[in-house]
Amino acid sequence: MTVAVSGFQHDALFYRDEAEFVTRVGGFVRAGLAGDETVSVALPRPRLDLLRDALEGEAAAVTWLDMAEIGANPARIIAVWTATLRASLAAGRHLRGVGEPAYVGRRPAELVECALHERLLDRAFGDGPAWRLVCPYDEEHLPPEVCAGARRTHAGQGTDDEHRGAFAAPLPPPSGAVLRGDFRAGDVPAVRRTVRHWAASLGLVPDRVESLELAAAELATNSVVHGGGAGSVAMWTDDDAAVLEFTDSGTVDEPLAGRLLPAPEDDGGRGLYLVNALCDLVQLRSSPAGTTVRVLTWL
Repeated sequence: MTVAVSGFQHDALFYRDEAEFVTRVGGFVRAGLAGDETVSVALPRPRLDLLRDALEGEAAAVTWLDMAEIGANPARIIAVWTATLRASLAAGRHLRGVGEPAYVGRRPAELVECALHERLLDRAFGDGPAWRLVCPYDEEHLPPEVCAGARRTHAGQGTDDEHRGAFAAPLPPPSGAVLRGDFRAGDVPAVRRTVRHWAASLGLVPDRVESLELAAAELATNSVVHGGGAGSVAMWTDDDAAVLEFTDSGTVDEPLAGRLLPAPEDDGGRGLYLVNALCDLVQLRSSPAGTTVRVLTWL
């Protein structure tokens, strides 16, 4: 028997301790299994193991995903749910998901991107097939403003204007010294070399240097092609991260840009998708005043 679901239902679930987490999230999962739904659970490893052990024999019917792996960069999560939903529909079943992107231990910048991700889930799935997603929040240990934000962004409480406002909000300025430069068409190879030498000077391992170099090439190219033919690049270190930021005068109209692999017939979008795959954290903000893409690699 399949439980009827109308539209995309996206709710927050607040808990204060492990017992409450197991009771509330476990009950949601068991209800899905009883209704012959596809159940997929994405949690950080400690919570994932806790819930899997509590479900005992029922755990085998659940797909388990480590949120610290699939959602290290929150901009990757929507693509995972899109693929999971597609597979569930192909099997003729409703999907019931549990996703905890804003888990305890996240860096402040990551929590900011988790909040934007939560807003954009409704944009990504609001007009599509019916399914349910519950997002647990540790009310005891997360910053109060994170939980307060979750209450505003779940259960259809956020408007499209609010989502776009979050996408357009400026990022905080760097707190220390910054290397800056401008570029135009023809300068992309020089930008790429500069970023490679800077990243290597920070002691990053070769594969991380290469990732930042490739991200720089993609973002500089995007600025030239879509951002008015020119842009600027800034590089700095902040706390435990190497930060690379590109700005230009272009506007990204779709807040979901870079979160889903574009269709073959779509014009553009693959560069941002690749940058999200390459980097530890990507912060994209855009408004009529211009576009900023900030990428972070943890030191």
